[in-house]
Amino acid sequence: MEQHEKRGRGARIISAALSLIFLLSMGGCIRREPDDKQANAGDEPFEIVDDTPLPVTAGPTCTPSPTPEPTEVPTETPAPTPTPKPTAAPTEKADPAPKKKVMYLTFDDGPYKYTDEVLDILDEYGIKATFFTIGNCIKAYPKQAKRIVKDGHVLACHTQSHDFSILYHGTEGFIKDVDRWRQTVIDAVGYDAGAYVLRFPGGTTNTTIGGRKGRDPYVKAVNKHGYLAFDWNLGLNDRWLAGNKKNLPLEDYFWESYIAYIGMVSNVEPRIFLIHDTEPVSVHMLRRVIDDLISRGYEFGVLTDLKDNYLM
Repeated sequence: MEQHEKRGRGARIISAALSLIFLLSMGGCIRREPDDKQANAGDEPFEIVDDTPLPVTAGPTCTPSPTPEPTEVPTETPAPTPTPKPTAAPTEKADPAPKKKVMYLTFDDGPYKYTDEVLDILDEYGIKATFFTIGNCIKAYPKQAKRIVKDGHVLACHTQSHDFSILYHGTEGFIKDVDRWRQTVIDAVGYDAGAYVLRFPGGTTNTTIGGRKGRDPYVKAVNKHGYLAFDWNLGLNDRWLAGNKKNLPLEDYFWESYIAYIGMVSNVEPRIFLIHDTEPVSVHMLRRVIDDLISRGYEFGVLTDLKDNYLM
């Protein structure tokens, strides 16, 4: 086999020599292989003709690579998002939303001839209130009692008689007077429109009931009868004229009393405001009071929203 390969190489050498002799005999010039500068200038490079077949290699193709189908996934790894530099964080949690400030307006001893004016004012402001009514006054002003209910206010109990001599000589007499109030409401309004909230005439600390020590049996009795009892913690002093030591005009005295009270209940819950719809000066001042409460950030509620007694 080795000899066979030697003979093949010899044959190729002889063939190449014969080709050279043929070219010389034709008078052609042998072109020298240009240097790199000439080749770069555009001269064709010199080639040695060799009959030996060259190995087949994969050539370039004109068929473009297929365009990949679009996808929603990025084909490259996205650049990392720069991490923000740390900043000083507060050491305390943010304060929660401020708690609502609710004022419960309550009107005692009506209904009366001024009650319609009170209802008109409350309607202007879109405020609902609680009216602690006396049964004997409902008999005298049934239309006002009906309107209290119709306008969406709370028609509450202030007993039938408001008579201390009847009310505070035992719990049985007190409850009977409350029941008479309820029947009066049914007769005037046409159905049982009375709410089961009650205010003791004179409050639960009045001397006739025996103050805080004497009120407990009465409070337990009304609770057992289905009522919640509510005193108050601010107002106009519009029934305590003895407090007007400076002999101020009533409106000035009432306003001074109101300012003193409002400053004392900033942290008190609930805030229950006492005013009388039987007093013309109080009714005249109602808009002024409401405007001031609104400016202080108060909203307004009714006592049927509360779930327990409030006693002074």
